[in-house]
Amino acid sequence: MKRTTGIIFLIFLIFVAFESCSSSKFEKIPESKVNTGMKATAEQIGNNLLMAQKEGRFEPLGEEAAQVMRSKYTPAVQKESYETLKEIVGEFESMKYAETWMTKEKPLLYIFRFKGKFSKNEKTEIRVVLDSKGKLTGFWVKPWRANLQ
Repeated sequence: MKRTTGIIFLIFLIFVAFESCSSSKFEKIPESKVNTGMKATAEQIGNNLLMAQKEGRFEPLGEEAAQVMRSKYTPAVQKESYETLKEIVGEFESMKYAETWMTKEKPLLYIFRFKGKFSKNEKTEIRVVLDSKGKLTGFWVKPWRANLQ
């Protein structure tokens, strides 16, 4: 039960109520209009989290994350989630930016999609969600799909 909770938490870790994940609630941002600072922040957060976890460091989130994220994605949850992730797709190796989406309605969220490379799987999505203040509000790893789902 605890492992299942970790998997679900890792895959669906987002704390803003979405009624569904259909792309009709989101809008793809053209590359020329993507906020490069937020993009760099999202990439840094994703890399830092996964590299620390790969190295066995499971630390409380800091000011880079919204309060609800800090309270829910605890070191214990990070450890359980990464151990499960490691069993499924292997050790984290790298991530490469793919695209950015945003919510069409408030609260305004920016969804940064990265193609993740893991030791057992190279077709993985690492999704980092930031709010309008650039704070981490969602993070998960899931199978790569061409469209936002």
